[in-house]
Amino acid sequence: MRVFSNNKNNNIILYITIVIVITFSTRINNNLILTTIPLISKYYLNFNSVEIGILGALAVGSAGIMSALINSKLCSENRRKLFITSIIIYLIFLPLFYFSNRYSIWVFVIISGFFFGTVMPNIISSTGTIKDKKIRERTLALYTLSLSTSLIAGPLLESYLLLYFNLYQLFLFFIPFGILAVALSFKIKFPEENRNERKKKINVFKNKGFQLSIFNNISYDTPFALILTFGGIFAKAEFNAPYSFIEILLAGFFALSFISRLILSYKHLKKLYFTTIISISITIIGLIMIYFSNNLIVYFIIICFLGIPHGLTYPTSLTALSRSFDEDEISIANTYFYAIMMLIAVIVPSISGLMVYTIGLRDTFLFFAFPVIVLFFIIIYDYKKIPGINGQS
Repeated sequence: MRVFSNNKNNNIILYITIVIVITFSTRINNNLILTTIPLISKYYLNFNSVEIGILGALAVGSAGIMSALINSKLCSENRRKLFITSIIIYLIFLPLFYFSNRYSIWVFVIISGFFFGTVMPNIISSTGTIKDKKIRERTLALYTLSLSTSLIAGPLLESYLLLYFNLYQLFLFFIPFGILAVALSFKIKFPEENRNERKKKINVFKNKGFQLSIFNNISYDTPFALILTFGGIFAKAEFNAPYSFIEILLAGFFALSFISRLILSYKHLKKLYFTTIISISITIIGLIMIYFSNNLIVYFIIICFLGIPHGLTYPTSLTALSRSFDEDEISIANTYFYAIMMLIAVIVPSISGLMVYTIGLRDTFLFFAFPVIVLFFIIIYDYKKIPGINGQS
């Protein structure tokens, strides 16, 4: 760790801390919305599975629109202004969910999701201001570790609060995290851009590293979107789990994700291939095992087990992406990467909602194992075409 030995790098440590804290603060609130809204919709507002799927799709779809169509088109200075404004608006809408009803919840979900679309890609891109490649990649690992920490802390806090309060009241207790995110948003740096380079078209989609990152992340984003939307409903519908235990279920899932990312943050990723193979294999096995789960404890163990690929896949994808683009290109690449992930998160809840309505929860989880198997072979083939990304340190 000699890279942090001089005074200049003390500023880097401070900045990395800011990135970690704002990531934690924004993601903990976003996860609250994504995991609580399906339960409110199902058990408070009496939505059917199709409506729940559409609502979940709108939450992330609106974010994808912001990321791909607006954030990606702006210069660095304007992206910074939009970033700060979006975090402020997100804070304003958080307590409004307390007052939501069968109709207003659609508006709140769409608007809050829309403005969240500029948050995460810009936090990721801000790591591009760190010149040292090794520190930058470790910062990406710490960023994903912060995500996992927030996803453990959030459900645990929710589980405790649900012993005394209802699902609606949860939103009021998370306001301080939003205030912290607003305060830190002014400290986030944005990579400087060469205006001549901005005029040059960056063909992100033809970049082999970008394609690999997309396929790799889709291999887990698909089942993750399913778990996020219907995992809690599965526990309650199949095993009559109380709301507080559902949050413990999610905390267990993210705890294994946290451990996986903790290992990656300690051990610098060199060979991505091996990590990817392990991740996708566990995903396939886990989805099949959910189909055969026969009690709540078994289901809990399987969901926790699926937290491992959740922890491994995202940092692996970000590392591959970071190795594939120059500094003046990475912001655009991150924006399109995030937008495509949002598109997947729109498609999966929509399809899964319809499938749950027609074939049931168990069969839906089993069905989603098949596209992951197909992606498994595509990714293996892609790694052979771009060995530099896998082998570069």
